[in-house]
Amino acid sequence: TEILESPSKIPGNFGTRNLHDNLSDLRAQVAANNSGIRLLKELVGEYGLHTVQAYMNFIQNNAELAVRDMLKDFARQHGSRAQALDYMDDGTPIHLTIDIDEDTGSAMFDFTGTGPQVLGNHNAPPAVTYSAVIYSLRSLVGLDIPLNQGCLAPITFNIPKYCLLNPSDDAGVVGGNVL
Repeated sequence: TEILESPSKIPGNFGTRNLHDNLSDLRAQVAANNSGIRLLKELVGEYGLHTVQAYMNFIQNNAELAVRDMLKDFARQHGSRAQALDYMDDGTPIHLTIDIDEDTGSAMFDFTGTGPQVLGNHNAPPAVTYSAVIYSLRSLVGLDIPLNQGCLAPITFNIPKYCLLNPSDDAGVVGGNVL
């Protein structure tokens, strides 16, 4: 654990607040993944790989269509462009412009204008942004669909390098979906 605490020895940096909790979280994630592997193997054993893969594809295709339909409806009712600007506690802006193609239901989520990465752990790797977007899209769909990658199929992202939402590899980042 000494190497995990080493960032706190660099001026202006801080180590983890509770290493024991972080390690427990990681163990829980590994256990959840192992349960998923076991359950998926049981499913394939019962129904066969071809059938399971087909249903996985059906679920993702359905999610994609649901998101596309929601985005088309949004564009018809509110226009094909939406913008939002919010600020972190330190004043760093998070800017989002969404351009929707009303015909296809695809959209560009552009985070140009988001503030630069910061010293500290308030930066978020793109995966956190993708996670927030996929959750938001599924919530807006208004249908009871499982959260899955199909929700992001119609979405393209522009997250400028070295901004708060796409920091350099050596920048401190948040520990979860907190934005």
